[in-house]
Amino acid sequence: MSNKDKIVEAATELFHLYGYDETSIDMLIKKAGVSKSNFYYYFEGKEELGLGVLTKLADDQIREFSEIMESDLNPVEQFIECYKRAVSLQRGLLEQTIYGGSFFGNMAIEQSSVNEKFRSVLDKYFQECEIFIERGLRRGIEQGFFNENIDPKEVARYMLSHFEGAILMAKVKKSLSPIEDAIKQGKRLILKEEWMHLADEL
Repeated sequence: MSNKDKIVEAATELFHLYGYDETSIDMLIKKAGVSKSNFYYYFEGKEELGLGVLTKLADDQIREFSEIMESDLNPVEQFIECYKRAVSLQRGLLEQTIYGGSFFGNMAIEQSSVNEKFRSVLDKYFQECEIFIERGLRRGIEQGFFNENIDPKEVARYMLSHFEGAILMAKVKKSLSPIEDAIKQGKRLILKEEWMHLADEL
């Protein structure tokens, strides 16, 4: 692993656990095991590094989301797969000494009102998430799996906000129960009764 990759890896972990503001460059270079001069060889400062980490994570997440939502799975199976991966990730994070919750949610709370560059990346990320959810909901309605009386655009925004909020509450409670409750409510909101059994594995 290159020193640049070590710095990015260290930043991803520290920003997630302690927040962007509370993570100092000294913490970063100690965690990465590099010198300060090496840090500044690759990055002008913490902001450039933070934007790079945030953009990379957002791109990776959208790519994974895209692969699921554009797969040959039916719309119900697509949503189940997205939920299962999210729950698996949060379960793994809960097992750590410090539970970081949602990297994007944390960064949005901390930086959106004070740093326009960070806010712009986060806004683009959440908008792309909404678009994929909306498309999945429309396909589900067209194929007869989802309730036809829902507004896909509004429900997509609600589901994303609800799930991010549930991760925040999971961080407070140190429990997956808020996330599990959010998934149950999402199922009840979008699924037709006759297809509810397809989501029983969640």
